[in-house]
Amino acid sequence: MPEQTVKDLKKELYLMMHKAQEMLELAEDAFAKNKVSALDQAAELAGEIHRKEDVLTEALSKMAAKNGEARPLVAVPGHIEKIATSIERIVDGVRLKIKEGLLFSDKAILETGTMIVKAKDVLKKAGETMVTGTAAAVDAIRNESDAIINMADSFATTHEERLVSGECSPKSSSTYLCILYAFEDLASHTKDAVKKSVPR
Repeated sequence: MPEQTVKDLKKELYLMMHKAQEMLELAEDAFAKNKVSALDQAAELAGEIHRKEDVLTEALSKMAAKNGEARPLVAVPGHIEKIATSIERIVDGVRLKIKEGLLFSDKAILETGTMIVKAKDVLKKAGETMVTGTAAAVDAIRNESDAIINMADSFATTHEERLVSGECSPKSSSTYLCILYAFEDLASHTKDAVKKSVPR
């Protein structure tokens, strides 16, 4: 079997990121349609990402000793795994919402949908940027990731106001906030993964 190159490993990183994007698409489907089977599929993809992280981190660590291009990539599989872990938290929140029959306000449903669309887009662009990216593309991902973090923070603040005014139930509230905070972490690790994968 021929020895893997940095290009090969970058392709593997792209595939990992694509699986994370698929996880989020499945979570979106489950959220919109109360579809537990989609959550189970997302959990399977998470398992694949966790296993792949070990393999790729080991391969990059070995390569980094004699390849300067591989060295910055060593931390990237770990960041993608943390993206998957963030999406698992979203999946868990949606699963709890379905299981407990939790009711989200119309505003919370709209906000969650907005976050999912933005996060899917940034994951797609991040995967592509990791393989073929330029410094300008990295900056764009950073800006979009920061926008997601700021949006989640803003949604959390307005949600707390709805909770105080009695528009939301406390039981649904904690689940919704957990989902929002997971999007913040997802965006943060996406930014870090891309920054390390594209040489400045």
